[in-house]
Amino acid sequence: MLTFALAESAVTNSIGRAISLSLVAAEFGDVELWAVDDGPTWTGARHFDLTVHRFSAHRLDTVIDRIRDAARTQPVLVWISKGLSPLDRIARAVAGTRGVTIVADFDDDDVSLMQEQVRKSVKTALHLNILHRKSPLQVARAQRRTAAAASSYTFSSDALRRTYRERELPARPSAVVAHARPTSWLAPARSTRRPGPLRLAYLGTVRPHKGADRILALVEAMPDIEFSSFSGSFRPAGGGATWHAIGPEASLPDVYADIDFTLVPQDPRSSAAQNQLPSKIVEAAAFGVAVVATPTPVIEEYCAGSYIPVHDWSDPRAVAASIREADPVALGAAMRRVFVDRFATEVSGVAVEQLLQSTRTRRSQPA
Repeated sequence: MLTFALAESAVTNSIGRAISLSLVAAEFGDVELWAVDDGPTWTGARHFDLTVHRFSAHRLDTVIDRIRDAARTQPVLVWISKGLSPLDRIARAVAGTRGVTIVADFDDDDVSLMQEQVRKSVKTALHLNILHRKSPLQVARAQRRTAAAASSYTFSSDALRRTYRERELPARPSAVVAHARPTSWLAPARSTRRPGPLRLAYLGTVRPHKGADRILALVEAMPDIEFSSFSGSFRPAGGGATWHAIGPEASLPDVYADIDFTLVPQDPRSSAAQNQLPSKIVEAAAFGVAVVATPTPVIEEYCAGSYIPVHDWSDPRAVAASIREADPVALGAAMRRVFVDRFATEVSGVAVEQLLQSTRTRRSQPA
């Protein structure tokens, strides 16, 4: 089987989900990763040994013809990440093609995410007007069109699947497919913590629903720690913590080797955050690093009992105390087990193969 993993953008980190789908699909066949050619490829893509094939949003025939040609000689899976425009048009164009199976994948509550963006400011609301492909209305419409063309769905969590069940999507078989990484990423378990100050890191993008403001307050409350963040994100102001900037060229094994705890605050008021599986949790699990996070439904679904849950980040001293009392080696080992059980590509590969088999069985049954 040849899988086409399709991303609605090459520039943004949304291509990360299509990369994850590609890694999973490689467990049961060949893969081609395609993305809309909208600028320089997202920097995080360099951590993966994958070629990104590009196509113009105005010349969809490039990828449509490639899919149809491939289907003449072998079974083809078209795995569509997010289903935003123009991917909905590709889905409708290849639907019904002999030998082609379409799976629509959803890894975020994209409608709520765009609604939150619109509420940020008048300027953003004007930009994301109802004609913009990423306006809440257009996102919902495109996802419904993609879903109508698909024979089944995948979701990044069961919590997100429940959210989408409330949307006007056709009933389809589905499977949960976590953000996945190859087992080759799994680092050796740590036996001891390196002597010296505690080492904390915030490795996410700076967005309101990701609680970056809470991190700043926490760092100020822990002046004796070492704190790391990507150089392009933000630098804590105030406090006596030693700050380390992580350059864009740093390898992930090196980044996580210098961390005791990775911080993943989420806004509990945000539907987008409540339904998101942060990729940084998956990476922390692969490298056996302890996690401190808001216990959202998705994070609890995957990591309950294996991380430090922080319900309220507004009291940085209380958060600091919970971190100091924890054993980062034991928690890192617990997260490592989560990776083996939930985040390894082999695990998701089996789930997808079972989904495809059930889809084939459903198709073969008489109407």
